Amino acid sequence: MVRLSKIIEELELIAPSEAKCSWDNVGLLVGDESQRISRVFVCLDITSENVKSAVDFGADLIISHHPLIFEPLKNITESTVTGSIVRTLVKHNISAFCMHTNFDVADGGMNDLLAAKLGLENVRKFTPDECMGECGEVLDGIGRVGVLERPMPLSDFLLHIKSVLGSKALKYAGNLNETVQTVALCSGSGGTEMYAAYHSGADVYVTADLKHDHGRIAEEIGLNIIDAGHFETENIICDFLSEFFLHRFPQLEVVTSFAKPYFKSI
Repeated sequence: MVRLSKIIEELELIAPSEAKCSWDNVGLLVGDESQRISRVFVCLDITSENVKSAVDFGADLIISHHPLIFEPLKNITESTVTGSIVRTLVKHNISAFCMHTNFDVADGGMNDLLAAKLGLENVRKFTPDECMGECGEVLDGIGRVGVLERPMPLSDFLLHIKSVLGSKALKYAGNLNETVQTVALCSGSGGTEMYAAYHSGADVYVTADLKHDHGRIAEEIGLNIIDAGHFETENIICDFLSEFFLHRFPQLEVVTSFAKPYFKSI
């Protein structure tokens, strides 16, 4: 067994909580740092399904990317989804820890993992002068820019993304025949970072949760954009955490969520 405080200490070295965006809620959301941990369940989201799997596994700790609690809770009851999940965690003495935007921005974190998954080389962060919106507003700059080993048509790059991320379908705006090599990306909901991708000189921008206006603006500024799915661009944290525990805490048993993307395609 390992004290939860020791696990948190090691996770904080990877993604310090203070690096989170101001609106975010990360760290230990349910539990006690003095708890002794022997089994860990890792996932993208702390859902009812994942909590049931964690309970069945006998987990003491569940680690997720997305926070279970975003807004202050006015009550913790079975009448709300979050309240019901928190009650189940407490009932089964399962602590819950989250690494969200602090992991997104971390060196070697979510966006570097996604860049590696896409096979990008010479990966870098957005520069301060690139992190400017349409009206001069400063962007968070969560994301990366890199290059493919070989240029390819956008149509082939779409197939490449489907293959490496396991996406069933992709949404895109752009020219399928255009050659792309410089790729900007932002895991999860990265529509607000689109101008950073544009200013970086990228041929294509990969993110998720793109809306109508993102497509309209992308066409206006001549940027190819791809919505690769929020789940697909971030569920890669599970493999990362499994490797983390294998190397840092090999005495612990770890199980990864088998959850599938919430949205299906027909």
